[in-house]
Amino acid sequence: MLVDKAVLGIVINKDKCLLVHRRWPPCTWGPPGGFMDKGECELETVQREIFEETEIVCEVIEKIHDFIYSDAYYNSSISVYVCKYMSGELSFDKESLDAGWFSIDEMPKGVSPGVEVFEKAFSIVKEVD
Repeated sequence: MLVDKAVLGIVINKDKCLLVHRRWPPCTWGPPGGFMDKGECELETVQREIFEETEIVCEVIEKIHDFIYSDAYYNSSISVYVCKYMSGELSFDKESLDAGWFSIDEMPKGVSPGVEVFEKAFSIVKEVD
């Protein structure tokens, strides 16, 4: 089976991170992201997807996690990047039901990837600041 390459960007703004509630399966809360376009590198994809989905501009800091996601719709190799909020007013596009800024304690149940990945992202941004 063909494996598609995708990325997610955990955007941190002070003590909160950006999550979108996906409209399409698996319909969970998680960081914005998506599939790479032809000729794009992962960093370009992270920034493009975050902006397209939320109108947020960010600085990509580093890759923090890789995993495989497979279901009836997708077979994807996904890289997760930690990003720092730079500018923009939060909105969401047709791919999402909602979007918001959440602290670790406020995260919706079933957030993907797991809370431990978000905790790692927060600690990395604190080190950079």
